[in-house]
Amino acid sequence: MTPAPPEANRATLRYLTLGLLCSVQMMLNLDDTIVNVALPTIQRHLHMSETDLTWIINAYLLLFGGFLLVGGRSADLFGGKHVFLIGVTVFGLSSLATGLAQNSAILIASRAGQGIGGAFASPAALSIVATLFTDPRERSRALGIWAGLGGLAATLGVVLSGVMTEYAGWRWCFLINVPVAVLALVLAHRLLPDRRAARTGIRLDGLSAALITSAIAALDLGLIDSGHSSGLATAARIALGLTLLAAFLLRAGRSRVPMIPLSFFRDRDRAVANTANILFCSAILSMLFFLTLHLQQVLHFTPLRTGLAWLPFCALVIAGFATAAALVPNLGVRPILVAAMASGAVGMLLLSRVPATAHYPALLPGMLTAGFGMGLGFVSITIAAVGETHADITGLASGFVTTTQQLGGALGLGVLSTIALHHRSTQLAAGASPEQALTQGFQLTYLISAVILTLTALLTAVGITATTGATRPDPLPVS
Repeated sequence: MTPAPPEANRATLRYLTLGLLCSVQMMLNLDDTIVNVALPTIQRHLHMSETDLTWIINAYLLLFGGFLLVGGRSADLFGGKHVFLIGVTVFGLSSLATGLAQNSAILIASRAGQGIGGAFASPAALSIVATLFTDPRERSRALGIWAGLGGLAATLGVVLSGVMTEYAGWRWCFLINVPVAVLALVLAHRLLPDRRAARTGIRLDGLSAALITSAIAALDLGLIDSGHSSGLATAARIALGLTLLAAFLLRAGRSRVPMIPLSFFRDRDRAVANTANILFCSAILSMLFFLTLHLQQVLHFTPLRTGLAWLPFCALVIAGFATAAALVPNLGVRPILVAAMASGAVGMLLLSRVPATAHYPALLPGMLTAGFGMGLGFVSITIAAVGETHADITGLASGFVTTTQQLGGALGLGVLSTIALHHRSTQLAAGASPEQALTQGFQLTYLISAVILTLTALLTAVGITATTGATRPDPLPVS
């Protein structure tokens, strides 16, 4: 019998595995934003319409958000390693197809494939992180590293997009994923623990999976496309999503082994953390979009200069997640969550006061303050939502927190961009210059985001009760 490796070797193996999983998550999060700066170049090269162009982003977000809960629950039922390998394989092949696409149809279909692959790989990876580290303090630290690097990747995507578009071509925004995926698959076979579900006769309820996937996709589409569709179309999509969600919950309440047990939603800290996640991401992720537009359309930065302008912001995101990862094990998540929301709110207020005539340095105080809050927020929300979850439902909890992040981003972009465009039109009619009108639209959204983050700070201050502790014995069935 082979003796067990000493604890020092096991710890090294755990952190090597964490590094592998974080690398894949960074690759997935980069794809949320890496395409943004490259969109005008893609449009010229493939002769795409404005409508087709929006679907480069929407196809990824809709399929990624729609399949996250299915991917997370599959990791619980069939083993995180196997779901992770399938997800990374699909994502890598789809990235190759996207990078080689010669027309808009193939490009959009491949982006949808990336979304499906990411939806299975991401929650499976997070569930492995949560179960691999059993000590509560070590788990909080690992989850902090995971969430911080994931949040950093979302901002680095803008930087890399500018650099690659300028020097390597837009196709490398997608082709860069291929060697990362291949290396991850090779290492995953050696490093990841092979933990299958303990019970036999396990199956995934196909109808429930179809209902929840369709519900989230309909809600995402209604929110994401609200600025480009009529009010009636938007309302119809959201109504369809809510109807499908109600049907899903009805089936869950009647099923002996539901895909998502209703008791999952009764955990107070989990519910508050995911609610805060929606509000936080609606403000922070929309800010990334609006500031990128400001840099290119108001300050007239090139793609490369736009990417480089985000580097100071990235540095503060790193500082924020390092601070949160260090403090949460000692102070608990609640004070860090409140500080994250407060920092984000102050950053938004500072950005709302920057006029169209101001140069780039005037944006930095708001960008840096919001960036620090972003780093604090992603770490503390992930720990609050996943950190003390029972091993049987870590995949579900992981998929759920990523789903609320996607819904928050869709909500923020859909609602706030509509507000910004309407205000811009009003200002143009009043005689403002295009740059002034666009900036004033952004200023209004920053003020609204500051209010949202202030309310979220109050919510977390009152609603979160957990600090750090042992894994909770959630009395949930494994279906």
